[in-house]
Amino acid sequence: MVRVGDNPPEKMATLSLVLSAAGIDHLVDHQSGSVLVATGDAARAMAEWTTYEEENHGWPSPPPPRPAMQPGTPPTLGLMSLLALFLAHTGSWQAHSLWFARGAVDSEAVLVQGQWWRLFTGMTLHADLAHLAGNGLIGGLVIHLLSKTLGYGTAWLLLLLAGAAGNLLNLVLRESAHLSVGLSTAVFAAVGLLTGRQLVHRRTRSLRTLLLPLGAGAGLLVLLGSGDARTDVGAHFFGFVAGVCGGLLTGLVLPVNPPHRPRLQAALFTLATTLLIACWWLALR
Repeated sequence: MVRVGDNPPEKMATLSLVLSAAGIDHLVDHQSGSVLVATGDAARAMAEWTTYEEENHGWPSPPPPRPAMQPGTPPTLGLMSLLALFLAHTGSWQAHSLWFARGAVDSEAVLVQGQWWRLFTGMTLHADLAHLAGNGLIGGLVIHLLSKTLGYGTAWLLLLLAGAAGNLLNLVLRESAHLSVGLSTAVFAAVGLLTGRQLVHRRTRSLRTLLLPLGAGAGLLVLLGSGDARTDVGAHFFGFVAGVCGGLLTGLVLPVNPPHRPRLQAALFTLATTLLIACWWLALR
């Protein structure tokens, strides 16, 4: 019998597993920290172990840097409460309602009549309380995380832009007339934004490590993005796609831990709010 290397305890189990997979008889000597093989198998055992170490060098890869959370409390709860108050004012979905007639995401109105503002206003309307509750409870958590990561102003401006882009893609790529409302496009844009930033800020660029955050985001899309017959799966998917693209772009521009700039965040949030108010002004004029 000969000894195969001087191995720390944590490597002995791995070496034993490699030798077992190769069909090489061996004995693990825990007292001496050695793995013993027959003299005739020594060269093959060393070759198997060397190959294993070369193939697994650097794996598992180090985790991506964990983004530091922005100080302060984002106004997520307050904004979700405003959506609830807005629903109380507009009422549930009704074909003759002025709010839904002027503000819903309508394929003909957007693509034929050029009413682009509907891409934004439609995200503030909800069919009923259950619709809002689903978006608010699930989406509120994701949006809050995005706000703590990027700053609330950056997060909400990106949500509006990515959500509108997702709504537009959903209309352009459909073959039939389409009408929709709800914040869910922006919610899945938030998932995509977080996913895109993870893709950029991975320390390694192997296919395996790049697919991990993308697979996690896609899994969340499948888990949360499907429901009853009224669920607009296309809006969810294209919101996620638009968010991933936005996350890739912002990941290249913004560091993993953006500096805390309260005035900038307030200005961006004001810009996002002004954009939404302007869209509703255009819708109701």
